[in-house]
Amino acid sequence: MQHKITGYLFLCIGVLFILFAVLSMYKVFVGGQAVAPVVQLTDMNLKTQMGIMTFPMTNFNTLANLGLFAIFMIFMVSVGGKLASIGCNFLKIERIYEALLKKEQHLSKDDVKNL
Repeated sequence: MQHKITGYLFLCIGVLFILFAVLSMYKVFVGGQAVAPVVQLTDMNLKTQMGIMTFPMTNFNTLANLGLFAIFMIFMVSVGGKLASIGCNFLKIERIYEALLKKEQHLSKDDVKNL
């Protein structure tokens, strides 16, 4: 019984991690929510023969922040998937354990394959 509770708990937490990551990515990439500014680069000045040229880095900052956010959310999805997998394994173990505890019937090879 303890494995069943733990299994469902891990499964729910894993699904919540996945839903959080997917909804956060949807909000950011559709444009409804801003990304946390992790990378802040200043404008780049280059000396050339024609004088000083200034390259604004605002677009690169946005691109770098979106990339870092996407990598973090992919990590969150993988953590959620791993937690859900652990939960499913706990549920499978509990199901096998309950089937083996039944004293009334003897399990055949086909019954074990169905588990």
